[in-house]
Amino acid sequence: MNIHRSTSGFTLIELLLYVVIISTLLSAVTAFYMLAVDARIKNQSINEVNQQGSYVMDYITQTLRNANTITTPAVASSGATLALTVPTPALSPTTFTVNGTTLQVTEGTGGAIALTSPVISISNVSFKNLTRSGTNGIVQVSFTVSRTNTSGLNRYDYQKTFVSSAEVGW
Repeated sequence: MNIHRSTSGFTLIELLLYVVIISTLLSAVTAFYMLAVDARIKNQSINEVNQQGSYVMDYITQTLRNANTITTPAVASSGATLALTVPTPALSPTTFTVNGTTLQVTEGTGGAIALTSPVISISNVSFKNLTRSGTNGIVQVSFTVSRTNTSGLNRYDYQKTFVSSAEVGW
């Protein structure tokens, strides 16, 4: 009697080898994907800080250029509040202040309006009155913008300091 056995299929060693190879490839792909996600989130944080900081600085310097006079801070001093007399009586005074970690503007008797989104924190705000005799008034504005990081993950950490000057009635 001639018994013919089929030898097709995989041995246990071949099967284990294939599982190890596939697992290694999947681990590499997963690690690459996680790095890409972390990089995307970090870039979003950087863009958010840069956009918000640039917007706030442009808004303040444009308001300064359109203002008539600087009320606060006094000449040769600095502070965390900037008050300006502007040509439109209904918007005068225009005041920039920090409330917690949000920069706000108040125009005339209106309510305070937040200039930054909740995912952004403003700190180290300084308005320095550099006015000299014979000039309309110059203010140096500086502040630090950072991404609010409630999760404690490194990918959300980013901050940048913005500094600019503007002349009143420029």
